[in-house]
Amino acid sequence: MTTHILIIEQDLLLAAQLHATLEDRGYQVRVATSLMQGLTLARLSFPTLVVVSLELPDGSGRDVVTRLRASSAAVPILVLTNGAAGEAQQRALLQLGATECLRKPVSVRVLVDRIQASLRRRPEKDTLSYGELHVFPEQQVVTFQGGVCHLTDTERRILALLLRERGRIVSRTEIARELWDAPDGSERSNVIDVHLTHLRAKLSGLQLYGVIRTVRSVGFMIRNEA
Repeated sequence: MTTHILIIEQDLLLAAQLHATLEDRGYQVRVATSLMQGLTLARLSFPTLVVVSLELPDGSGRDVVTRLRASSAAVPILVLTNGAAGEAQQRALLQLGATECLRKPVSVRVLVDRIQASLRRRPEKDTLSYGELHVFPEQQVVTFQGGVCHLTDTERRILALLLRERGRIVSRTEIARELWDAPDGSERSNVIDVHLTHLRAKLSGLQLYGVIRTVRSVGFMIRNEA
């Protein structure tokens, strides 16, 4: 199956370099240089992954994240922020549904590595169940006692990891490795917290309170009963 990557980037040099590198690796790539062009291509081409710059000539990459998440919970979205973007802005993007934020300037090599890492982590096909809690990976959906909620790709991966490892504590390093192939979770600790906060809020909306336990200074685990 062909992998379709959509790049929404006003920096023509970066977009061209990324386009050429990804095509050399066998991906089908489309490039948009504005918000409206990007949204149109996203609607028509059904991308497998999206790379979007936060700064666009006719709007913000935030709008791309918001609109794509409204129509697809599964597609990974990598947001390129400028050097002035602080932690609060990155947290806000993650809460909107961005899969990962990368701060410019970023090399094409690093960006391609992050894209390939995201593509390797495709949703599992098998349903994960724990009591009356069911996770449907391909649809990015969780159900509990008739209630339904939609997860982002990152939230789904965290929940799936905790469910697969239920009965033991999962460290931040393990979560970072699952999400970003990162060897150490310390640098991304705040990012992990943002995703967990959002995931817990969605589970609480299903009347699933306290399902994910925090073990201070150690990690996280699923409580004994769902």
